[in-house]
Amino acid sequence: MIMKKEDWISKLKQLHDRLESQGIPARWYRLHGLFGSTDEDDKLSLEVKKGKYTIEYEVYFKERGEKHSDRIFFDLDEACNYLHDKLIKQQKIFGK
Repeated sequence: MIMKKEDWISKLKQLHDRLESQGIPARWYRLHGLFGSTDEDDKLSLEVKKGKYTIEYEVYFKERGEKHSDRIFFDLDEACNYLHDKLIKQQKIFGK
């Protein structure tokens, strides 16, 4: 089942609120350009895009214009949990 746009936006907002409550700076991430940083350079990003057969959720780190650690998910909850866990690890390493 394809998720409606307002549903995935709501899920991204929930993720943003969760990250914010855990002290993760918005400058560390970008959620489809709607939450977190507006620019994707030097941060983890989650993009919602149309795949060949269904909606895809891409999580990646972009550095100097190149994507790294690119992962594609077909479930938004999995993508959100993956991004959340990466940011929590980053927070433990670098602090706030």
